[in-house]
Amino acid sequence: MSLSKDQIKTNITEFLKNHGILTLATVSGFQPWVATVYYAVDDRMNLIILTDPASRHGREMAKNSRVAFSIFDSGQPNAAAVKIGLQGTGIISPIKGVVANTKALLAWHRTNPGKEKDITIKDVIKTITDCRMYQITPKYLKHFNKALYSKEKYGTISL
Repeated sequence: MSLSKDQIKTNITEFLKNHGILTLATVSGFQPWVATVYYAVDDRMNLIILTDPASRHGREMAKNSRVAFSIFDSGQPNAAAVKIGLQGTGIISPIKGVVANTKALLAWHRTNPGKEKDITIKDVIKTITDCRMYQITPKYLKHFNKALYSKEKYGTISL
């Protein structure tokens, strides 16, 4: 039985909300790079990250906004019968404006508690911290979960 695009989107949204770390892939020329970052998800399935624009991946995504990412269920055993994870591609862009940055940082703090005093909106806006808020707008998502998708093994959506 194939699931509808809406059901796959719901499954993916639930998965995204229940995790908080992704591997981000960028590229410069012919040299790929990956970085592990904490993320939050907004109500439009955009992924919000906080990272240093001077880092290698920060410099690369400034030159090439096309990124790939993966998220997996780190609680699953190594030889689990049902592999659970997500792979995707998207466009990354800096979040601009006080209101948008405030919303993004609040969402990020809710998903990644413990840094509220270390990274405030004042720090981000006034460039006191070396980190900036970015948004990944997914274009393609592939959700692995045989329990949900049976024979298909995964659900995919293009956005």
